[in-house]
Amino acid sequence: MTLGAVHFVPKAFDRKLSPIEWADDPKRPARPHPRAVGPFVSTTYASIDATCPSACRFKQAGCYVRAGFTRPRSLLLDRNARGLSGTQVNEAEADHIRYAFDGGTIPQDGARGGRDLRLHAGGDVASTRGAKALSGAAEDWKRRGGGSVWTFTHRWRQVARHSFGAISVLASCESTEDAKRAQQRGYVPALVLRSFPSERAFDLDGLRVIPCPAETRGTTCVQCRLCLDREQHLRASKSAIGFALHGRQAAQVRLPVLRGAA
Repeated sequence: MTLGAVHFVPKAFDRKLSPIEWADDPKRPARPHPRAVGPFVSTTYASIDATCPSACRFKQAGCYVRAGFTRPRSLLLDRNARGLSGTQVNEAEADHIRYAFDGGTIPQDGARGGRDLRLHAGGDVASTRGAKALSGAAEDWKRRGGGSVWTFTHRWRQVARHSFGAISVLASCESTEDAKRAQQRGYVPALVLRSFPSERAFDLDGLRVIPCPAETRGTTCVQCRLCLDREQHLRASKSAIGFALHGRQAAQVRLPVLRGAA
């Protein structure tokens, strides 16, 4: 499909999502490029302008997708989304997923069989309707042999958890107060911190926080699988996943001062 307001990446080469190696580029020998080596994962990118809420502290400054090698693609998606609603962009994203791999069987080269899918590594859901459209596409992905489908959302205040269906979704939060509110709405929080006091789970303002193993132990999302497959366990244990502030523009982001860890 042509690149409109959404981009589907059949085989992601994001070193946090799945294992990569650095390969030489004959045209640019001084600048090696990443190459996925498996297990593989697919991902989507959606227009940030169209789908991300203004409540996100990273939308205007600090978003890692709007820096580095993903910046040109992000800007193009935003240009192509002009005149479209965020829900329309989500529906286009759902179509990309349904038509992926010609609508046939999902490649069986993921960590546990079918290739996993990370929804909108850039972007968000814009509405309940958008979440339900993606939920239907995720069900189709799994029916075709695909693995886990997971994502994060700043729309947890407006969109009920059940609207995402079988998608594993964590609530993006920047304060412990919001993390606790997200838990009350049935979400597992993903809490952004400036740093971790420990690589092990710790207590922060009465909230149990598990530092992201991809950031502390050098594993990847498809190998760790906390966010992919353990949402029910995390919810039952009232845990949040902690993510350290990262990206080239991270210094521009203002986070609330949090009470110390115990």
